[in-house]
Amino acid sequence: MNSDSSSEEDVAVSNFDEEVVIKYYFQRGFSYGEIILFLKNHHDHQISYRTLLRRLKLYGLKRRNVESCASLQRTHNEVRNRITEMIDGPGAAGGYRTVWHALEIEGMRVPRSIVQSLLKELDPAASENRRGHRLQRRRYVNPGPNFAWHIDGYDKLKPWGFPIHGAIDGFSRKVLWLNVTRSNNAPDNIAYFYLSTVTSLGGCPAELITDLGTENGLAASLQAYFRENPDAHRYVSSPRNQRIEAWWSQFCKQRSSWWRNFFKDLESKHVIDTSSEINMEALWFSFSEVLQKDLDLVKEHWNTHRIRKSNYQTVAGRPDALYYLPEQIGSSDQKQHVSDSIINDVSNHVIMKDYSNDYSCYFNYVTNHLGIVKPTSWKESLNLYEEILSHM
Repeated sequence: MNSDSSSEEDVAVSNFDEEVVIKYYFQRGFSYGEIILFLKNHHDHQISYRTLLRRLKLYGLKRRNVESCASLQRTHNEVRNRITEMIDGPGAAGGYRTVWHALEIEGMRVPRSIVQSLLKELDPAASENRRGHRLQRRRYVNPGPNFAWHIDGYDKLKPWGFPIHGAIDGFSRKVLWLNVTRSNNAPDNIAYFYLSTVTSLGGCPAELITDLGTENGLAASLQAYFRENPDAHRYVSSPRNQRIEAWWSQFCKQRSSWWRNFFKDLESKHVIDTSSEINMEALWFSFSEVLQKDLDLVKEHWNTHRIRKSNYQTVAGRPDALYYLPEQIGSSDQKQHVSDSIINDVSNHVIMKDYSNDYSCYFNYVTNHLGIVKPTSWKESLNLYEEILSHM
């Protein structure tokens, strides 16, 4: 399980390589001005606008590609094949903007109109299903990044042993962590996710907002301790924890619904028996890492996609840019510094619960004996799950 998600993709690149870093930000769709600011503020590397243009030309990076008919046809075929792979899995529910940005991250730059037409051609039923009415949203006001973090658990995959926990920054809508865990009701686990992010950032938010669940008590205590203010944490009802609740809705429509239907189908075919402890342990062993990898992709995709201007949102832009470069829109980072000594002292008392057991030891023995490598896709995970059960 990837528990320290705040070290993530973010903007930290060790052993600085200008070409790698520029390609990283370019492929995620950041503007030229944002790329220059990221280089300056987070990599201590300052270049001018004209120098950036020269670098982009040198690295073969173009916003608009003018290519030959043969090259365009080859690109079109590559995009078609990649989209076919995407919609044969948990990305099936994504709209054309979602798929277009996923291709952009992978370095495949094509017009959105082509992606839209290909999706309509390859999966017309899903395209039609996405044509629905939008919900009326409440207005939300927030002065800057790290003013408020909203955290919550997601239980839609819990029946199959995959509860998820996440956090989102209220201003930028940047997903701070998104982790599959054995339990999102364990106070130590939630506190560990919170503390890992505070450690990575060197500070905490001005305010932590959670629902009324008792599992949030330890994280709430840490927040109050760091701020030396009991009011630095706020309990609200689930519907009022609107930033993270709204994001879960997006996550459900665009990603988790595929996983839910996938596990439901396996259950209906009697491949999964949720009443069997060994079945559930084998399911976790086979799918948890692949599911976490998928969550990491979801987080990166969301944090680098563009949020359009809306009457119901405070600011438009890419969450990562809004979070790391708030000065672009006249805002400032609201992070509250927490000293390393205080963080280290608290870290000794917050430990992620160890869920290893005899089952996992046996499963490792079986896979090593059979020479099975760790799965990297849902299909490989399913094969591993069935292989393990066949040897029980």
